[in-house]
Amino acid sequence: MKKIYLIGICGTGMSSLAGLLHDAGYNIAGSDSGCFSPIKEIVESFNIELFYGYKSVNIKKIKPDLVIIGNIVGRGNPEGEFVLNENIPYMSMAEALWFFFLKNRERIVVAGTHGKTTTTGFLSYSFNAAGLKPGFFIGGKPVDLNSNYSIGKGKYFIIEGDEYETAFFDKKSKFFHYYPNNLILKSVEYDHADIFSSEKEYLKNFENLIKQVPSKGEIFVNDSCKNSINLSKKSYSKNIFYGKNKKSYIRYKTLKKQYPFEFELEIGKENLGKFKLNLIGEYNIENSLPAIYYMYKNNVDTEKIKTIVSAFRGVIRRQQVLFDSGNIVYIDDFAHHPTAIKKTLESVKNSFPLKKILTIFEPASWSLRKNIFQKEVGESLSLSDIIFILDIKGKNKVKKTERLDIFGIKKELEEKGKIVKLFIDEKYNGEQVLKEINNFIQQQMIILTLSNGKRLSLNEKIPAYLRKLSI
Repeated sequence: MKKIYLIGICGTGMSSLAGLLHDAGYNIAGSDSGCFSPIKEIVESFNIELFYGYKSVNIKKIKPDLVIIGNIVGRGNPEGEFVLNENIPYMSMAEALWFFFLKNRERIVVAGTHGKTTTTGFLSYSFNAAGLKPGFFIGGKPVDLNSNYSIGKGKYFIIEGDEYETAFFDKKSKFFHYYPNNLILKSVEYDHADIFSSEKEYLKNFENLIKQVPSKGEIFVNDSCKNSINLSKKSYSKNIFYGKNKKSYIRYKTLKKQYPFEFELEIGKENLGKFKLNLIGEYNIENSLPAIYYMYKNNVDTEKIKTIVSAFRGVIRRQQVLFDSGNIVYIDDFAHHPTAIKKTLESVKNSFPLKKILTIFEPASWSLRKNIFQKEVGESLSLSDIIFILDIKGKNKVKKTERLDIFGIKKELEEKGKIVKLFIDEKYNGEQVLKEINNFIQQQMIILTLSNGKRLSLNEKIPAYLRKLSI
C-alpha cells in the first residue's frame, strides 16, 4: 500500500492524519471543498496534490490503493460514491489511526466532555519534554509543540478520544477504534445533542468505552464528576481517582487561587511538594495531574516534573491570552458547552478580580445552537458584565422550535443588570464588533471570545485593533 487519498483532507483531524502518513513515508493526496489558514499552509507544506472540490476524476487521476473518508463526507459526495461503486478499499480516519499508528503502541486515550484537548496536550508536551518521545494526536495544537501530531519513537501513543461519530458508514464514536490500554476519563456531561438523543444514550457510550480497557490497564477518574464516578463502577480495570478528594490516589490542594496557580500534590503516600501552573483556570490543575502521574511513574525526577509543568503554556484557543497590555487583556476560548462557558468565566473572574469582563459569544456547537441548554447558557453568561451575542452559526439548519432563543437570553441578562448587544443581522462583520468594543473599553477590562466557530476572525482582528489603539 503506497498511495493514500484523503477525502476531506482539510479538516483538523484529517489534516493531522495526512501529516502522520506523510511523515511515515506514504504517497498521499486529497481533496476538500475549501482549505483555510492555518490548515491550508500545513497541508501545502506536505507538497502533495490537493484538489479543491469533490470530483470522481480526482480519484481516477491518483489511482489510490486506499481512500480515507472524513466524517464531513456524506452519501452523495461524488468521490465517496465513486469509491463505493468502484470497490476501492476505504476506511475512516479513526480506523486509519488504529491501522497505521496505534495498534503496536501502548495507547493512552483521553476522553470526556470537558478538558480532553488540554489534558492530551499536557500529556504530549510533558512526555516530549521528559524525553519519552511519545506519538500523539490532539484536537488542538499546544503552544510549545511544532504540531498537534507526531509519530514518536517511544512506547506510548497519546490520543484524544472524541465521542463524535466516525463516518457516514460507521456511526460509532471515534474513540471505539482506539482500544485504550489506559483511559483518562475527564468530567462527563451530556453533549452533542445532534447525535445523542438523551443523556442516558450519551453516558452509555462512555460505559462501553470503559469496557474496552483491559483488566491490567488503568482508568483515571475525575473525582469531582458524579457521572465519571458512576461510570467507573462498570470498570474491570484499576480505577485511579484524581482531584481534590482526600481519599483519591492522586490529590491536590490549592495554595494560590489566582493566576499563576500554586498547588501541593500527593500521589499515594508520597508528597511531591509545591507545583506552579501558568494557565488560567483552576481546573487546569486537574488537567495536569495525569501528565504528572505518568512522568512520576516513569521515574522522571520530581524537580524536572515541576519545571515541565510550570513551562506548559496551554493549547491554542483554550483560554489563550492573545493580547495583554496590563490594563486590557484579550482571551480566546473554545467554549462548546454551557459548563465550559461557566468555568471559563469563573476562572477569568478569579484570575482578574478587578477587571470588568466583556464577553463575545457565538452559539456555534450543536449543543449551543439548540435550546436544550437555554437556561444554562443564560446563567453562564451572567458571570460577565457586558455580553455581545453573535448570531447562531448555521441557524437555518436548526428548526425554529429547537433553536437557542438569544432574544430570551438578552432579556434575562438585562433583567440582571447586564449590558447586552446582539449581532444577528447579516450585515454585521468583525469591523462592526470592533466598533462596539470601542464603545465599552475601560481602563481595566478583559475581552473574551467564546466559540468553537470562526468568530468573524475576531481572534486576529481584536489583538491588532487593540495594538493600534495603543491601550
